[in-house]
Formats: sequence, structure tokens, C-alpha cells
Amino acid sequence: MAKEIVYTFEFIGSELEVADSCHEGYLGMKGKVIDETKKTFVISVDGKEKTIPKKGTRFKLTIDGRKNDLDGNRLTFRPENRIKKLG
Repeated sequence: MAKEIVYTFEFIGSELEVADSCHEGYLGMKGKVIDETKKTFVISVDGKEKTIPKKGTRFKLTIDGRKNDLDGNRLTFRPENRIKKLG
């Protein structure tokens, strides 16, 4: 799977892990993506919703059993507009 194609995927339902962040409190946080906005991911962590900013954060996203590195700065579009911008 080409790395650029991953940026156009639907992320809801995928496993997401915070690999690096400018805010230490998010480091290592992982869970299932339950919502996405222009500037954030909302993930389920131990049954609680956590909102993580995309800007300044690097993610590891598991799609079809494969881990993919994502730069959150490249994802700051509305999910429905991401394909137009990056596809």
C-alpha cells in the first residue's frame, strides 16, 4: 500500500496510537477511532472518549493489520475534503 494513499482512507474504526506529540500527555495513547473532525481524532481508550489534536502529532494507524505512520499536520482537513486535497 502506497504511503500517500493511506492519507485518503476513512480512519473511523481503525486502531490509532500517538507516536509523537508536542503535548507529552498524549504520548503512547492508543485506541479505536470513533470520530474525526478537521483538527482532531476522537478515540476510545478504556471505554472513555479522548480527543487528540492532529496538529503537532504523529500517529501510527493500523489498517488491515498493517501499521502506517501518519503526520497529523497533513490531516488538518475535514474528513470529507481530504480526498480532494490529498487524493
